[in-house]
Amino acid sequence: MIVTTGGRTDSSTIEYARKIAGSYGCTYVERNKKSISMLKSIHRQDITVVSRKGISVTPLDEETSMSFHPNMAMVRARRLLNNEEDAFISAAELEPGMRLLDCTMGLASDSIIASLVTGSSGEVTAVEADPLLHMVVSEGLKIYESSIDEMNEAMRRITTIHSDHHSYLKTLPDDAFDVVYFDPMFHESIEASNGIQSIHSQAHQAELTKEIIDEARRVAARRIVLKDHFKSSRFSQLGFSQLKRRTSLFHYGYMDV
Repeated sequence: MIVTTGGRTDSSTIEYARKIAGSYGCTYVERNKKSISMLKSIHRQDITVVSRKGISVTPLDEETSMSFHPNMAMVRARRLLNNEEDAFISAAELEPGMRLLDCTMGLASDSIIASLVTGSSGEVTAVEADPLLHMVVSEGLKIYESSIDEMNEAMRRITTIHSDHHSYLKTLPDDAFDVVYFDPMFHESIEASNGIQSIHSQAHQAELTKEIIDEARRVAARRIVLKDHFKSSRFSQLGFSQLKRRTSLFHYGYMDV
């Protein structure tokens, strides 16, 4: 992957682009008025564009690009701040000061909401296996400015990890987090958003297995939470109690440890 700047740029944007390239082991390339398609034909790599508005990624074999925008998280954040219930928070029984590990970060909507609830005394870590998705979302969490101050603070508190969740779980000590969360269907939610299909087509997350759940049981001090399609057999196969919601295609399940 190469990193470049937008068509119109300045010294601070160039510096930020160089920093991103260094942080993610990419090559920085001067834009020099070249189009994205021209840069692709020259370098034959995915292109990350850094502009004053943020960053976007265009995979080599796709025409669409992806940038970070936490649309759904903003809606949920407003509801939470209005003292409305959030199904994920209820399933996880999250409270201020708790520690949550999101094993399937995706666009980080659940991580953002978890961080909003756990607050400055809590801890939210999000794991993402896809390198492009990890980069775009990680940088977006650092710089995106929403109209909700509490949500901006919540985004900045999230720690992101580029890894498959099974490998990362193995590195953690017992009871490292209060709650461990899995959303193996997150790609279906992502694919409903414009421009996201191309990014997720490169994902390589491991299938959720009993071995992974066993690791999660060791790492979780209180509860494991699973989000899945309401007809999914994973709830019963993996030992989760399913919380049924009549109006939703996706249900949550939990396993107390």
